[in-house]
Amino acid sequence: MTDTELILRDVLNIIAAKEKYEYCDIKIKLSNTDGANYSSDLYEATISAPKKPDLELFGKVVIIAEDVRAALNVPVFDAEHLFYTNLLNEYRFLEEKYNIPERNRFLTAKSYGFDNGYLRETVVMENLSKKNFKCFNRFESVTWEYAAECIKQMAYLHVLSVTFGHYNSEKRDEICKKINFKFQKFMFDKMVENAIAGAKKEYRERFTAFLKENLKTENFEKFFKPIHLAVIAHGDFRPSNLMHRRLEDGTLEIAVLDFQTIQVCNPILDLLYFIINGTDEKFRQQHYQQLIEHYYSEFCTALRRFSLDPDLIYPKQNFDNDLKEVLPFGLLVAIVSLPFVTVDVKNAPKIDSDFETNFVGIKTSDLFAERLNGVIGDYIKMGIL
Repeated sequence: MTDTELILRDVLNIIAAKEKYEYCDIKIKLSNTDGANYSSDLYEATISAPKKPDLELFGKVVIIAEDVRAALNVPVFDAEHLFYTNLLNEYRFLEEKYNIPERNRFLTAKSYGFDNGYLRETVVMENLSKKNFKCFNRFESVTWEYAAECIKQMAYLHVLSVTFGHYNSEKRDEICKKINFKFQKFMFDKMVENAIAGAKKEYRERFTAFLKENLKTENFEKFFKPIHLAVIAHGDFRPSNLMHRRLEDGTLEIAVLDFQTIQVCNPILDLLYFIINGTDEKFRQQHYQQLIEHYYSEFCTALRRFSLDPDLIYPKQNFDNDLKEVLPFGLLVAIVSLPFVTVDVKNAPKIDSDFETNFVGIKTSDLFAERLNGVIGDYIKMGIL
């Protein structure tokens, strides 16, 4: 039995006691994500007890080594714990207060327990795969149907934070003070070399100049600051952190997971993160503007459900201006995130040791070069490069 399995079993025993599963049997199985996860060991678990329905659970036990923790300077699972035990409760209260229909509510997994001990950080939630949810293939571009539902959930998540602030600003501010995730600029600096090497020869000069200018500290940090609107964003909104299922009536449902990187910022960051990580050049040629408009439309629709006026909260002109200001960040997302989205399974990194080699020095794939050059080509057409 591995160390992480022992840690998980301790948490599962506590959950079993809390849920009154007496004389229980606990089964644990290591889950293979084929390179979609690199910071945790993932497990499926079942807690069985007489005269009780099986508890089908999913556990994450962090494997981030101490040197990596020091380099990243990010508290492990603190933000996720805050989201599930505090922020989500506030959102559920608002949904009840405003009688939001069940089909329009924010969809995520139920959390069952945490261990916040140093080098033991663990989170356990319901196993959505047992409810027919599955992950999108990270090697493929999303479809319009899938993208539209994901963007709908994203916009609604943003609106929940805006609504929370509108009706209880003091409590929202109190929670926001506890959210201290910050992108580490050195990560971008370290991965520039891979990105430039993957760029087409005819792109390299202007791409290099762009990176040099936008990775200056003052230019880099401005992308994260709210301009006309501050939301509590997901921070890593990409298909690997989403699950979907098809209902009997044909409806596609999207569940949002992994809240380790929630942050107070402008809403454009999540939007760009999804577009860059989830789509290819062909998709964007057909649907980029449609996706942008869809986000704003869903944002406004969600605001009205909470009796808020979009023209007062986030006028279209302000949204368009924010998008224009933050749009260059999409290219930075491409250099630091696409290597992991497109990495071959055999080269998928783990950050349990040797940070420089296994994480920052990730071996990129041919798909990375293809997707990166697609983004660069788009940014040239938009006049950003």
